[in-house]
Amino acid sequence: MQSLVLCYAPEDEAFARRVGSYLAANLPLTVSYDEGRLRPDFDLIDSVEIALSAEIAVVLLSAASMPRAWERSRWNPVFFTQPEEFGTLLAYVQLGDCKFPELFRRERFFDGRENLVSALRLMKRWLLRPEQKEIAPLSAELPLSEVVDLPGITRDAAFQDAMEFAAGHEQDFQAVYALDLAGRSNAGALGDLGHAIGLRLSGTVQENRRTLAAYCATHRILLIISHASPESRELLSLGGRASVLFLTDAPTRRRATVQEVEEAFISSNRDAALCAMLLGDAAFHLAELLDTDFEFALRFGWAMVGFLQVAARYAEVIETLGSMEQAALLRDDASALFKIKWELSWLGEASPEDGEVICILPTAGEEAKQLSLFG
Repeated sequence: MQSLVLCYAPEDEAFARRVGSYLAANLPLTVSYDEGRLRPDFDLIDSVEIALSAEIAVVLLSAASMPRAWERSRWNPVFFTQPEEFGTLLAYVQLGDCKFPELFRRERFFDGRENLVSALRLMKRWLLRPEQKEIAPLSAELPLSEVVDLPGITRDAAFQDAMEFAAGHEQDFQAVYALDLAGRSNAGALGDLGHAIGLRLSGTVQENRRTLAAYCATHRILLIISHASPESRELLSLGGRASVLFLTDAPTRRRATVQEVEEAFISSNRDAALCAMLLGDAAFHLAELLDTDFEFALRFGWAMVGFLQVAARYAEVIETLGSMEQAALLRDDASALFKIKWELSWLGEASPEDGEVICILPTAGEEAKQLSLFG
C-alpha cells in the first residue's frame, strides 16, 4: 500500500480527516495525520518537506496553515524541486481564502472551497491514473452517483441508469467490467470475472472467490452484472474497494448456437478469446447434448476441458468433468467413465491444498482489456 501524509493546521483537522478517510476508502493507502500536522516552530513548508518521504503528500491550504512569510528560497525547492527528486506525488487542496504562491495552481491543485467532495473526486481520478497529464472533468450528477464515493456498495440498478452511469463515471474506477451470467454456474461466474480482470484462477470455487476478494480489496473497480442468480449475487458481492451493480432489467442476449460453439471449441486453430466469450453458451449446450447426443457431447466436453485446462480454470474443469461423469454413469458407459475418472483422479492429486489461494497474474502484454460497455 502507498503512504500518504496530510499537511495541515490543527484548526483544519476535521477537513484533514474527511480528506484522508475518503481517499483511504477508495484507494489502497495508509494515511498519516501526525507527521504533517503543523505545530509551533514547524510551519507548512517544514511539514511538506517531511511529507515528501511518503509516496503521496497532500497540502491543505487555509488561513490557519499559511506560514508567516512565503520566502521563495525556502518554499521553491520543497514544493517543486524535491518532489521530483523523491518521486513524490504532491497535491494541493484549497479549503478557504488565503494567499499562497500562484505557481501552486499550475500543479495538482484542487479547489475545495465550495464543494470539497467534488475536489476529492477529482483528486481520486488523478491518483487512480497519476501518469495522465489531464484529469477528466466531473460529469453531471447521475442516478447511482453514490457508488462513486462508497466502495464496497452492492445494489440493484436499471439497465439504462447503469449504462449512463458507467459512461459518465468510468474515470472514477480503475476499470469497469460487464458480465452476463445468464445460465452460468458459480464456478463459471467466478471464472468469467477472473478472465475479465486478467487473473488466472486455479483453485476451487471458494478459493477463487477468496482470490477475487483479495484483488477487490486493493482495486477500485466497478462490476455491472446482468442475469445473476441469487446465489451468484452473494458470491460476487466481493466487498473491498469494488462496487457492484446488479441489473434488474438487462436485455436478453442471443445465445450462440450449437454449431457456433462447436466451431469455436473443436477447431485446429482455436481462438482462446472467442472460446472464453462463449463458455457460458458452451456449458448450456453441453448439458443438453449429454441428454440427447451423448457421443457428440463427450467429444465436445473434452474440447471444453482442454480449453479450460490451458486457461487454468480448475473449478470449471471439475464441474465439466462432473457433468460428463454423471451422464456416463446413467448410460453405464465403462469406457467413458474410465477416462473421466482417470482425469478427475489426476486433477485431484494436482489440486491446490485446502486454503491455498492460487492467483496467476498476466504477464507483460497479456493484461486483460477493460470490457467495452458502449461499443
